[in-house]
Amino acid sequence: MLEAGLVKILEENGLSKEDLATVDALGREQGVSLMYALEHTRKLSEPRLLSIMAEYYQVPKVDLRSKHLQPAIVSLIPASLAEAFRIVSVDRVGNNIIIATGNPKNLLIIEKVRFATGYFARLVLASESSISMILQKYYSTKLAATGGKGKQKTTGRGATTKDRIAIKTRGATYDSDILELADKVLVQCFQRGASDVHIEPYASYLRIRIRIDGLLMEIVRESIDIKAALVSRFKVMCGLDVAETRLPQDGNLAIAIDDVPIDFRVSTLPTIYGEKVVMRLLDQSALKVDMIDLGFEKKELDIFRYAVQRPWGIVLVTGPTGSGKTTTLYSALSDRNSIEENILTAEDPVEYNLDGVNQVETKVKIGLNFANILKSFLRQDPDVIMVGEIRDTETASIAVNAALTGHLVLSTLHTNNSYETITRLVNMGVAPHNLVGALLCIVAQRLMRRLCQACKVIDTQASPDYLLNLGIRKDFAHKAKVYKGQGCEECNGLGSKGRVAIHEVLRMTSQLYNAIVREATAAELKQVGISTGMRTLRQAALIKMLQGVVSAAEVVKVTSSDSD
Repeated sequence: MLEAGLVKILEENGLSKEDLATVDALGREQGVSLMYALEHTRKLSEPRLLSIMAEYYQVPKVDLRSKHLQPAIVSLIPASLAEAFRIVSVDRVGNNIIIATGNPKNLLIIEKVRFATGYFARLVLASESSISMILQKYYSTKLAATGGKGKQKTTGRGATTKDRIAIKTRGATYDSDILELADKVLVQCFQRGASDVHIEPYASYLRIRIRIDGLLMEIVRESIDIKAALVSRFKVMCGLDVAETRLPQDGNLAIAIDDVPIDFRVSTLPTIYGEKVVMRLLDQSALKVDMIDLGFEKKELDIFRYAVQRPWGIVLVTGPTGSGKTTTLYSALSDRNSIEENILTAEDPVEYNLDGVNQVETKVKIGLNFANILKSFLRQDPDVIMVGEIRDTETASIAVNAALTGHLVLSTLHTNNSYETITRLVNMGVAPHNLVGALLCIVAQRLMRRLCQACKVIDTQASPDYLLNLGIRKDFAHKAKVYKGQGCEECNGLGSKGRVAIHEVLRMTSQLYNAIVREATAAELKQVGISTGMRTLRQAALIKMLQGVVSAAEVVKVTSSDSD
């Protein structure tokens, strides 16, 4: 119903009671906005009507017909949201985007924009006819396009499209708000290039976050009342036991977003406020199998590539969870993958399918662990063996013995750096004389946030003294250029876009051989490595900083000082 104050203003501007009755009927019967209904009467010019309504609503107005819109700004709003709410993104200021709408009283727009884009919305008034013009210009030709990245992907699990849960980003109908929320969480993870989704219950709310380039960001908060229903929806989608809420569960989710196959690895964890769900996106199309693309510097790449081409021995990649170890191992396997060699992998779980490689997934409940799989591998005439992770003494011993008996073994450990890996293996019971006979090289790896190349600027706060403390040589600190990101449209205001790996490569030398045999400490092993040409993680990070790839703040965040 038209508000009395607005009725008076419109009558003063020439609208009759019949006109207002038509406006009211259009709003009630067709559900159109008041702005649309008023334009339909054609009793007021568009500029005049815009001025009246902007003054009444106390919001700024915008003339879309005369405003030059940047396609990058308009495209911040997904087509499905723009068309459903008849809104247009016209500008961005920091973490806010300016949204033109014919219905600025609809505050749901602010929530929906925040959920879909991560930005806060500020509403301005525009005529409905001009909004229609912009929607037609920027979105109508894209309605048949696939959502998000717009390219076909191959699945990491081998599920066919008909086996998958189909999700459409446009024109979709849902049975309930829970189904809509579940689907939109998955779609947004895919469209924004996130690696993980976290669904976290707390005392009074449910928080949903996604991880982009290693950083978690909140995308929406919901009422705690929907917690059980939303978690159950995801558990049903990946075949987990809905009734079991007391124990952790793991599963896999195969979906198709606009016919693009996507896989998620799903884990539930019972917390004091209910089950937390974490879903990791497994995007095989994003898998880099070219080691140069991984961020290796030439010196380290030559050592690593030489090691993985050897006929026997053990190559280890170490680092914390999420540091890209699996990707590096897959890259090494791709280098070795040929018709002449038998390659076997033991993984927990198998994240990506590699054509030509025999991949086995652990099943701990039936006793199929890494150690038992390794024993079976040795009876399968292998050339190259990859073990997802060395976790215990038995697996370590079998891996080293396999390397000593004519096989190339690739594996990972969770250690902080390359030299500590040696002491870890010795402490696990691997005899030093066996280790030195098998070991080829150890690669410690970290991922760093890459500076956005569109908005990076010189970091004026990186003084020579500051760079000196970071580890830059005194004779170079005063002339080194260091950059930082200031945030732009290209990187969604973050100042960084994508990630790059840094590597510390410790190769076997006669000096290292002698140090391991005499059971040197980790500190002593580090000094041996440096004296034979090893660049530490901090030194590798500083190289990326001086190349303008990462910021000084990222160096401090990701690596520790070599004097620590």
